[in-house]
Amino acid sequence: MRTMTVIAAIFAAGRLSAAISPMAFEGSDSDRIGLAIERSCSDGSRMVTIPPKPNGAAWLIDRAILLPSDFTLELNGCLVQLAPGTRDNLIRNAGAVEGRISPNRNITVRGRNGAILCGGVENHYAPNCSGDVNGWTTIGILLCSVDGFTIEGVTLRETQAWGISVENGCMNGRIAGIRFEDTNRMRNQDGIDVRKGCHDIVIEDVSGVCGDDVVALTALRSDRPVSPGRRSMQVGGNSPTDHDDVYNVIIRNVKARCAGGHGVIRLLCQDGIRMHHVVVSNVTDTTDVGKGDKPAQAVLRIGDVNYWSICPAKLGDMHHITVDGIEAKGLLGVWVKGALSDSTLRNVVVPDGVRKYDITAQIENVTAL
Repeated sequence: MRTMTVIAAIFAAGRLSAAISPMAFEGSDSDRIGLAIERSCSDGSRMVTIPPKPNGAAWLIDRAILLPSDFTLELNGCLVQLAPGTRDNLIRNAGAVEGRISPNRNITVRGRNGAILCGGVENHYAPNCSGDVNGWTTIGILLCSVDGFTIEGVTLRETQAWGISVENGCMNGRIAGIRFEDTNRMRNQDGIDVRKGCHDIVIEDVSGVCGDDVVALTALRSDRPVSPGRRSMQVGGNSPTDHDDVYNVIIRNVKARCAGGHGVIRLLCQDGIRMHHVVVSNVTDTTDVGKGDKPAQAVLRIGDVNYWSICPAKLGDMHHITVDGIEAKGLLGVWVKGALSDSTLRNVVVPDGVRKYDITAQIENVTAL
């Protein structure tokens, strides 16, 4: 009896409540989801579950789902898709407003029972070119300045450009159990991107097919404005700050391929940003050249001679990179194209006649086994 009384009191206090479903509301699909989020914040449950629609129909949204702090969005066996022509993210943290970023904390996006997030079946930026030339609204799930986040258990299908991007101060996060179903129909269909200023993040158990790099850590910045009529791929902007380094990132258990033939993992820093203490392990390129898949340039690409705006990376900017377990199916195992120091590369497996390493940049204290 005492136990039941305590449980009843917890429910009454609003500290333990059933998740709210947008099925309980009326209006467009975006309105129903937004109203469910508002209700869950007002009653203290701070959790919304989107269930499947009858006959597998999609929840068609005409604007991004905005998630506040201390909130969980559960996608339970549903299909959530951008409505035709919608030029916005699928999901974004509520504080990510262009020109006025407000930090958020403790945000979870959790998929169950085969939940799918779809960017649509055609280019929403026609007649213009598809891809990242259209800026940050092309990203499927976008988080900016979020301390404490989890994105797990979802399939991302045919996003308008990148699938997931975290930027400008995202930290203490986990991205796991993600599957990609891209065809390279739209340009720049990266899987997961980690941008400048992000740290203490685990990315694991990633599978499927991306149009571009499956996981990319790209720490870049610019002192020049984005050209007129073009948005940056960072909602928080790309101007220099004092906290732009990328570090303490773990990437593990990735079994995927790039339909565009670029690579599976990419580590890139330029413009004076440092990238360090990154661990990449158990990465398998699932390309099947015999079935016509385009071979990757390299499973793992480290650095580059391009993509800098202020200055190229110098020796010491990229350091303490540990690579342990790469299985190549394409043209090359690991391509070191930018300066690298104090790092270890080992357990790289390649087919007969394929090179493990191509090191075309300055290195110092690097072991390549």
